[in-house]
Amino acid sequence: MEQFLASNNQITGNLPESLNNLPKLRQFDMSSNALSGSLPGFTESFATLQELVLSEQKDGSHFSGSIPENIWRSLLLEKLNLNGNRLTGSIPSLVGKLAILEEFDLSNNILTGSIPSEFGMLA
Repeated sequence: MEQFLASNNQITGNLPESLNNLPKLRQFDMSSNALSGSLPGFTESFATLQELVLSEQKDGSHFSGSIPENIWRSLLLEKLNLNGNRLTGSIPSLVGKLAILEEFDLSNNILTGSIPSEFGMLA
């Protein structure tokens, strides 16, 4: 599977760890649902992932915890939108590896720390 698009629904619960087993996944959008829990690692999926959108969960639901390190290692990622969750931690220096990132939205979370200097490496 290359695309999984299910935004603007009433899907509830956590994202299953089995999402880690989608080696051809390019686009994953489950924004505006009622999902919660922590973000899966997307271990295998991040080899090809270009777009990850998990923003604006409804009905008081939010993703929480830290952003998985694999997200910062996805060299093909063009769009990362995790807006409107309760994600914690900081933006690591690995953000500089997202060389072709075009859209980056982490607003309305509980992130701390400073913006790493490697952020300036994004074109």
